Amino acid sequence: MKMSDSNQLYQELIEENTRLKKRIQEFEEQGNPTENRKETFLENEALFRFIVENSLDIISIFDLNLQLSYVSPAVSHILGFTVEEAMEQTLDPIFPPESLERIRSAFAEEMQQEASGKADPTRVRILEVEAYKTDGSRLWMEIRFSFLRNREGKALGILAVSQDISHRYQVEQALRESEAYLRTIFDNTHDAIFIHDVEGNILDCNQRRLELYGITRDQALSGSIVKDFSAPDNPFEKLPGLWKRALEGEPVSFEWKAKRPKDGSTFDMEVSLKRIVLGGRPVILSNARDISAHKAWEAALRESEEKFRALVENCGDGILRIDRNHRYLYANSVVTEHTGIPAGNFIGKTIHELGLPEEIGSPWYNAVEQAFCSGEIQRLIFQFPSGRWFESIHIPERDDTGQVKAVIASVRDITEHKKNEVMLARLFQAAPLVICATNSRRIITKVNDFAFKTFGYTPEEMLGRDPAFLYFNDQDYQDAAEALYTPDNPTRELRMKRKNGQAIWALISRSHLNGMDTSDGSIVVVQDITTRKALEEQLRQAQKMEAIGQLAGGVAHDFNNMLQAILGYTNIVLHMLEPDDKRYKKLMEVEKAGEKAAQLTRQLLAFSRRQVLKLGPLDLNQIIDDLLKMLRRLIGENIDLNLVTDKALWTVNADRGQMEQVLLNLCVNARDAMPDGGWLSIETANVSFDEDYCVRHDWAKPGDYVLLSITDSGCGMDEETKQRIFEPFFTTKDQGRGTGLGLATVYGIVRQHEGMVYVYSEVGKGTRFNVYLPAIEKPADEIPAEAPEPVSGGPETILLAEDDEPLRFLTEEILKSAGYRVLTAVDGEDALRVYREHGQEIDLLLLDVVMPRKGGHEACDEIRTIRPGIPCIFMSGYSEDAISKNFVVEQEFRLIQKPFKSLDLLRTLRQELDHPQREGVRE
Repeated sequence: MKMSDSNQLYQELIEENTRLKKRIQEFEEQGNPTENRKETFLENEALFRFIVENSLDIISIFDLNLQLSYVSPAVSHILGFTVEEAMEQTLDPIFPPESLERIRSAFAEEMQQEASGKADPTRVRILEVEAYKTDGSRLWMEIRFSFLRNREGKALGILAVSQDISHRYQVEQALRESEAYLRTIFDNTHDAIFIHDVEGNILDCNQRRLELYGITRDQALSGSIVKDFSAPDNPFEKLPGLWKRALEGEPVSFEWKAKRPKDGSTFDMEVSLKRIVLGGRPVILSNARDISAHKAWEAALRESEEKFRALVENCGDGILRIDRNHRYLYANSVVTEHTGIPAGNFIGKTIHELGLPEEIGSPWYNAVEQAFCSGEIQRLIFQFPSGRWFESIHIPERDDTGQVKAVIASVRDITEHKKNEVMLARLFQAAPLVICATNSRRIITKVNDFAFKTFGYTPEEMLGRDPAFLYFNDQDYQDAAEALYTPDNPTRELRMKRKNGQAIWALISRSHLNGMDTSDGSIVVVQDITTRKALEEQLRQAQKMEAIGQLAGGVAHDFNNMLQAILGYTNIVLHMLEPDDKRYKKLMEVEKAGEKAAQLTRQLLAFSRRQVLKLGPLDLNQIIDDLLKMLRRLIGENIDLNLVTDKALWTVNADRGQMEQVLLNLCVNARDAMPDGGWLSIETANVSFDEDYCVRHDWAKPGDYVLLSITDSGCGMDEETKQRIFEPFFTTKDQGRGTGLGLATVYGIVRQHEGMVYVYSEVGKGTRFNVYLPAIEKPADEIPAEAPEPVSGGPETILLAEDDEPLRFLTEEILKSAGYRVLTAVDGEDALRVYREHGQEIDLLLLDVVMPRKGGHEACDEIRTIRPGIPCIFMSGYSEDAISKNFVVEQEFRLIQKPFKSLDLLRTLRQELDHPQREGVRE
């Protein structure tokens, strides 16, 4: 049954229901119906039932509680229920929850209208809902329902006619989807689409047009394509002809300048016109595409082509284009510079037709052919007869199908690069460093010949190996890798291993081959710094010794001042006592202890190189001969003493007393190393060191030297002991048997004489000390033995300058007790003041070497500018000048070392005053 038939049936049922109600009312008013009337009623009822039961739609009657009281047989072929089954069902299994909710909601609304008395008796409510069939499938139904009323108009129940509209619903849904699909396409197409009449009035448009013009739909539909959305410089006079052609069915396309109403900005569009019929009348469908970007691209392309042509023509590389027949289609001007052949002569010719040498032409032809055949880039390096080197890159040029249609050749002059390669190759081999290349897995791929000198491996032995074999163990190698392969590419000092197992220290740096990462491998540079490390260690040792020397010198200086006071006052008291006085012997012991303490301070000063030296030409052989008897008694009878001296030994410039101390200390040290006896050898010789020797032996300095060598057969020393033997107070002897100053003194004396000392020793094999002193050409002086002179005083005037107040007072007392007149000063500046006041009265200067404001040496120099040749004696505990200037007393000056005895001071004073050269000095 069609939908119109269903509506008609529904109306007929309503009308028939109304007639039946009316007839029933009439029967009730008339009383019992006659037999004819009953027959008529039954006939009408039969007709009503026939219509209902044979309807293709489901006709249902519900009470006001939505309980089904009647359902037509159509329920069977629509939903699959029998009438009996349908009568037993509630609405829940028939309708899904959402449909059931809509039905009940609609019924509740109608009931609310009914209760309010505002219901329209003729109102028919229509719902479209889903329903279940007995097989579980769903169908769409249209339900029309209204109230069944009594004669008073009161609602007694509900009459519902349900029609299967699944097919109609599907068709409508498909139509809606199709319309939405087409609208979506219409609105989302890249082009602006609008429909307008021949006057340009817009009838419809898509979303793209709204976005493109920056307008709303209302603005679009109320505007004119000509007046509102076109730039004023368009050829409007052509529009009638264009639209006429379009209305005649001819496709029309043209470019147009569009305008945005909001800001007046313009843009280029390509417009296509087509005639369509809409609403029974012909209109124009316009399809407009924004070509502003395309126009800009065209301009950019033209500019790019011009730039490309300028670039190709002016780049430093020769550029050629070659077809499949190996004929040149293009050549830039750089080719002329490379070959001497005009670029125009290349066009249409092959490489062989250009007359180039066969050794160039054949490889070139093959490279081009390979690029055509393989489709891959080919490279070629060749040399012209002129000597210039070139590198060419042959790049396949493909068409739209991917086939190679031509080859682009780029030729670069690499003559300088070739020269650099040769230079780098020579540097690679000539560098005094190990240079190796590794791949991304750290395997050695190239190494220079210097690796053999550093590691003992030939390059062939190292290639293709992991560098782990250059380390002592896996942990060392792992630590090295972690240190070197860090993002900052550092330089590290690492311990490595030579082929013979010897350890070396290496300074290693690494850099990326490609300059960015390790993907292409690394360059590793290794420098053997074993010698440098040893020098650094020696420097640290020297600095440590210097620091200790400063401490020792400071202690000795202060101690000497105290000893001077002790010994000075002891001497004064001793002179007051008779030898048989019981206090005399006790004071003599005090004096002996003071002298031993003074000897100890002299050793400290010798180590710290702060004693003032009195240098002169010396023959070491003579010193050894003079001390030989003492040495034999010193070392004992269980040690054999051997003497091997060079008869033509060179002379040294040295302090005799200090050289004697060096010899004695070394012999004592050797004796202590042989408690059970052995042999001791003293040797002298002339030696010279050249630059090559000094490079191999970092402790040596070039020059001529006199060698003093002391060798013993004692217990020897290990390496750790050798490193510390020159430290003051370091000793291997039992407690109380050594001061630890003997070798420290030797070291200080030798270094102050600008010499060198070197030690050879092995545990159980003895020790050799080699002392090297600079040789001079002046022959050694014959030093006559000095006869003891009687001590006497005198009436002369002495200028005494001493900054230590107790020592100044003591020295003044000693001099005055001997009859001298004494003028005192607290420092060098004060001494100058006193001299200016009493210059002609002063016979001799007695000056401390180091004093505040101005030292004794400087004060003496200034006084001698006024009075040349005035006698001067220096006193010294130690000299600060010796720290930086290694102060040495010239032959014309006398030095008395603190602490000194009063008799020694008076004797020295008298000798200087009575010296023949001093006569007539005083003006």
